[in-house]
Amino acid sequence: MTLIDAYIDEVSKRVHKNKRENIKLELKTTIEDMLPEPYSEADMVEVLRKLGSPTKVAASYQDTPRFLIGPNFFDPYIRTIKFVFPWAIFITVIVQVIERIFLYSGEEALLSTIISAFAMTIVAIISVSFHVLFWITIFFIVIERSETNKIRLVPFLNDPKEWTPESLKIKTIPKDKIITLSDTIFSFVGVLIFTFVYWNANRLLGIYTTNGNGSLKFVMPIFNQNILQSFALFVMLCVILSLALTFLKWRTGKWSMMIAIINALLQSAGTIVFILIAVHQDFIHSASIPYIATIVETNTAKVSTVIDKILLASIIIAVLANAFDIYQGFRKAKIPTSKNDKLENSD
Repeated sequence: MTLIDAYIDEVSKRVHKNKRENIKLELKTTIEDMLPEPYSEADMVEVLRKLGSPTKVAASYQDTPRFLIGPNFFDPYIRTIKFVFPWAIFITVIVQVIERIFLYSGEEALLSTIISAFAMTIVAIISVSFHVLFWITIFFIVIERSETNKIRLVPFLNDPKEWTPESLKIKTIPKDKIITLSDTIFSFVGVLIFTFVYWNANRLLGIYTTNGNGSLKFVMPIFNQNILQSFALFVMLCVILSLALTFLKWRTGKWSMMIAIINALLQSAGTIVFILIAVHQDFIHSASIPYIATIVETNTAKVSTVIDKILLASIIIAVLANAFDIYQGFRKAKIPTSKNDKLENSD
């Protein structure tokens, strides 16, 4: 693919599909007429610089707006959504969390409060998202159909940096090697949830019954919080390292051998700590076993046997899952980075 082909593709994807082929031919002819004979890559760069940004060229092929958001404004429209949406969602989550903290009286089970807060937060995020998308779209519809001089008064509608033909030479990273923002956010949220559950296991992970009004009532914890707290130093060290690794992934944006090694060490350490906790003889809260035996109408020996099998299965699953994660990390790190910037002259 040449610079010219890349430029034409950038223009054509911003116009209506019914006009793309004709525009491709017309634009290719225009560019070829502007080039000397013979021409070099420097000549191509100069011609494309004269033509300008593909966004503006695509907009020139539209006499009147034929889209809800036309090609000339689609890029700033998407930029605005990408800028506003994360902040809107972040503020919504913070407001919901603060509201639930102040409304929590301590009478309701913590798990019920968390489930209710989660459901209300999801509803609030969906509502805010619809409102943000609606008003941003309305704003751009009005701006696009306003006078050009008024449009220039809105600073974020302009490109943050000037377009150059060199921007067509993009270094690409294989999809499997990329660490996306969603992966980073998922990891960060996962670490926070684990930390919260670990420190509140005696109020979250336990035996529940229902009140007369149908709400959950916490009876007793399943796990011995003292045993969990005895590993607090190691657990918090793993949490801090996990956050550091998440930050490193976000900054790097792709898997590297260093990230794979750190991930392997962290996963191994976490697995060892989990096994040490799970095999501890006092890990299960002693009072919970006879209580469960009474509910299911059996003896405590059978309940203990079932719990031991569950813990063993959990250990096996944790080992296999972490081993697979380590393998995937090294596999992605070994994927060579390819470059799509070898755009050769087709002459």
